[in-house]
Amino acid sequence: MNQLYSSLEKAGLMFKRHIDQEEEDFILLETRENGTTEVDVDTFEVLFGDVKGNPTYEALSGSHTFKLEETQYTMTAEEMGYQKYFDQWKEQGIFNF
Repeated sequence: MNQLYSSLEKAGLMFKRHIDQEEEDFILLETRENGTTEVDVDTFEVLFGDVKGNPTYEALSGSHTFKLEETQYTMTAEEMGYQKYFDQWKEQGIFNF
């Protein structure tokens, strides 16, 4: 995922925030009039950790199996609501690594 994070950082889509006296990394997904949509890197890696070694557009756009608390899920990026962001990143050249 490091290449993806590096590309996102170069595009200005990564930022840090202090939470409970710790610094956490976030990915900016969307900016609107009423605020922003972001995801913390830890959550992103839980959802898409199965493609950690190869986070290409095609791999991220596919189906992913992950566990939240005690429940295992299998969902596509579209079902999770991330596909539109991956499409935007592809258009912006984020995946050119």
